[in-house]
Amino acid sequence: MTTDEKTPTDARTEGVRSVVRAAELLQLFDAHHPTRPLRDLVELTGLPKTTVVRLLATLTSLDLITPTGEMVYGLGAGFLRWVRLSQRLWEVNAETRAVMRDLVDECGETVNFYVRQDTDRICVAQEEGTATVRSIVEVGVPMPLTAGAAAKVLLCDAPAAVFDELAAKEEQVDMDALKRQVAAVNETGYAVTHGEREFGASAVAAPVRAQDGRVIAALSASGPTSRFTAERIVDYVPAVTRAAARITETGLGTMEAFL
Repeated sequence: MTTDEKTPTDARTEGVRSVVRAAELLQLFDAHHPTRPLRDLVELTGLPKTTVVRLLATLTSLDLITPTGEMVYGLGAGFLRWVRLSQRLWEVNAETRAVMRDLVDECGETVNFYVRQDTDRICVAQEEGTATVRSIVEVGVPMPLTAGAAAKVLLCDAPAAVFDELAAKEEQVDMDALKRQVAAVNETGYAVTHGEREFGASAVAAPVRAQDGRVIAALSASGPTSRFTAERIVDYVPAVTRAAARITETGLGTMEAFL
């Protein structure tokens, strides 16, 4: 075999690398950047321009990227089919949505419903709070599993391998302290955090459990730290834990099968 020839393993490795690069490129598009010029995509990916152009051409052929101007790109219409399919899988049932709205009425804060995906947490449903100043996260966007009340809840029944992956991924995080915090949440049945994920934001979260008792989701009420006073948290904690217990009792429907 000459040095220019590739083994099957080399080909598979290159294929996986291309998929990862394509996914990382797509992740650069968000609510704040629905379109991106080529120069930004090259700069943000750190890849050679020729590689970015090749990835864009491939994604365009799959209708996942579309040119929106001269050397400017956005997500393609092909994503619409996947969005509908994803919503069908991840949309919370009517009973859960009703509980979330009731919790907003009770505490006035934004209510989020999180699930764990590997070493990230993702908000799959949200009911905005009633106050003018409120805490909002983007639905469907991966968030850290090492910070925030919902993260602590979702780690309650996580296997040891998840903590190992987090330790490798988040080297600056004190994993021993994180494990102690998770153990405390397991004991109390709720989590309260201030400014962990974002300065000035606080949250109260409680676990939603499967029929076998596993923690499969986290329900949280979040808002500005200035409103999460000790007096209000005394009321927020039982409100959130009661709401989470109601969702546990009614179940998540088809979503529960793959959590």
